[in-house]
Amino acid sequence: MTTYFISIGIAGLFILIAALISNMIKFQGGNNPKDPMQRKIAFWICALVNPILFYVIAGIIMVPSKKAEQIKWNDSIPIALAIGIVAYIVIGFLLSKMFKNGRLGHWF
Repeated sequence: MTTYFISIGIAGLFILIAALISNMIKFQGGNNPKDPMQRKIAFWICALVNPILFYVIAGIIMVPSKKAEQIKWNDSIPIALAIGIVAYIVIGFLLSKMFKNGRLGHWF
């Protein structure tokens, strides 16, 4: 059960990181600004790093010592990974639609 919460927590952390990066990218004027694409790329790079970091943390820190617990744990990791990815994308989509005229609105 804690793997699911840790996965969602890491997804939330990466949402914050993506939001900070998006807010640091300055608006560009003109007919063909490149700042929306930079924000979108930052969001999707964080989406890729999110499950990788969770898997590394799960593989190094959270491995149980008993063999019977490892079997249950190995079954929960892919589910937790999927929950973390879905949570990241859903929260990012909701934030993108809530702030569609701001800097976060360029994620989708």
